[in-house]
Parts: sequence; C-alpha cells; structure tokens
Amino acid sequence: KLQIHYVESGSSSKPLMLFLHGIPDFWYTWRHQIKAFSEDYWTVAIDLPGCGQSDEPRYDITYTLNNLASLVCGLIDGLGKKDCILVGHGSGALVGWHLLNQYPQRVSKYIMMSLPSMGVLQDLHQQGAIPLKVQAEALFLCLPRLATLFARSGDFQLVDRMFAQFAKPADIEAYKYTFSQPGALERFLKAYRENFSDFLVEEYDFKERKPSQTPGLFLIGDEDRWIPLEDCCSLLIDHYQPLEVRYVPRTGRFLHQEDPKTVNRLMRMFLNEKLDQPKVSMEVPPMTKIIQKDVCENCHGKSHSTAEQHENCSKHCDGEAHRHFLSKARIPICS
Repeated sequence: KLQIHYVESGSSSKPLMLFLHGIPDFWYTWRHQIKAFSEDYWTVAIDLPGCGQSDEPRYDITYTLNNLASLVCGLIDGLGKKDCILVGHGSGALVGWHLLNQYPQRVSKYIMMSLPSMGVLQDLHQQGAIPLKVQAEALFLCLPRLATLFARSGDFQLVDRMFAQFAKPADIEAYKYTFSQPGALERFLKAYRENFSDFLVEEYDFKERKPSQTPGLFLIGDEDRWIPLEDCCSLLIDHYQPLEVRYVPRTGRFLHQEDPKTVNRLMRMFLNEKLDQPKVSMEVPPMTKIIQKDVCENCHGKSHSTAEQHENCSKHCDGEAHRHFLSKARIPICS
C-alpha cells in the first residue's frame, strides 16, 4: 500500500477540509490556512505521492491523474468521511479539478488556486495562448538531471528566489530541509513529469465531458504570468458552474502564502455563502498598475490624485462596509 503523509488540525467531528499542494511543494504551504480554518473545520493537508514524507507512487503508464484522483477518494474514505471541501493549489488544483470531474459526489465545495483544469490548459495550449517561456519551463522540468542540478545549485538558491519575498527565514529553511532529503527533488520532478505536463501531449484528451454543478471558487494572483488570466477564467466558467473567480492583487503563483489574509478572507466569504441557484461571477484584473489598498464604500470608485488622499480615505471609514475593490470590479482607485 502507498503510505500518504498528512498533517491535521481541528476536530474530526467537523466537516473535512482537504488541502492538496502544488509541485514542488509539500503540506507546509498551507500553514496559514490550517491555522485560520481549523476551528470550524477538520483541516487535513497531505503530501502528494512522491512529495514530502509520502511514498513514491507506482506510476501507471497511462493517464495517471485518474490514479491520483482515486487515491484522494480513498484517503477521504480512510478519514471516515463521505465528502470534503477540497482546496488545491497549482498541480494540486489539477488533481482537484480532475477529482471533481470524476467523483463529483465526493466534493461538497471546492477552492482551486493558480491553475485551471487540465482540459482548460490543453485548450489554451492548442490555441497558442500559453507563453513560450512557460512551455519551456514545463519541458525543462521534464529533464530530470538538468532540473535537479539547477534546483540544488548554490545551496538551493531557487528556494530563496521563490519564497524570500514573503516567507520567513524559518519557513525557507523548512523548504530547504525538505528538498535536501535524499531523493526528494528526484521524486518531486518525477511526480511532475508523470502527472502534470500531459497537457502538452496532443494525443491526450482532457476535455470535460459534462459541466460541474458543485459550488466552486477559483483564486488567482493578478501578477501570475503563467497563464493568460482572462482567457483561462472564461474557459473555466464555461465548464464549472456555479463558479466564482477572484483575482488577488499584488500576488503571483503562491498567492496563499504571499497574502494569506486576503486569501483566507475570500475563502471564508465563499464557504459562508449559500448558493440556491447557479451563480457565475467573473472579476477582471486592473488595466494598469495602481496603488491597491482596502477602501470603504463611501470612496469606492472615486479617483484620488495622491496616495496620501487615498490613505486618509481608507482610514476614516466606519469599517462596516470595508471591502477590497478588486473583489468587486475593475476600477482604478488611485492615479
């Protein structure tokens, strides 16, 4: 049997919130969300097969996303639950979308971050919408010897470049320790190579067969340059309804670590929402780079000539109607 490592917090009598990390990553990526949601949910963050402390998978020769989705369903069974709130980031989101397609009854609600489904990625790739730089990166990660040497160079300076802007030194050391374990990087890269680059293969067909009816939230950083944001979200909404899309300002690929406060707030708003009928909400990222701060309803949409005016306006509201403008509309707040 394949041993899957996971970290849990909260009471098992509460609804299960299951977290799936991306690659290269491990359960620790969800530390902010585990802390924020363990009072109301049973939070369980796993190490995907081949990552962290989980066993390396025995790969099938075809369509291995099916195997990963089945494995997650088995884990839900093993935890004694019929379904879960599924949260995925990056490659973990790819597994999550696939699980939703194959086993919709196992997901009560879902929150995916950074990457759309494999079918949408394949559509974007076939349309020539995915930047060549991104395709080159995906192909580079499929070259295990070169990718491993690059990742190990300079005492794992790649980790510093990925996380230094938003992670604490202790967090960076946790990543370096995990990646430096014998065979760890090789397992990460093999997991990626076997499971998450198949959208580049024309012979594979990942098209969603039927629209989802499970309520969902898709979060993506407005500075994430991995995929074309608006094209990606339009295709997602075609297949997944009811779906809400939110752009998280000033964040890139690791939005849940870069701005956990905003991400957690958007997650909680979605989880507390009652969807009696399909609801589609697609927000559009800002057209220009602007000063991005929380503002009150009284000044929402008004232009401020200076950052100081904006700062004063945002400080002198009653707090009750306070919201982030990017969660609602495409409106420049400051000049």
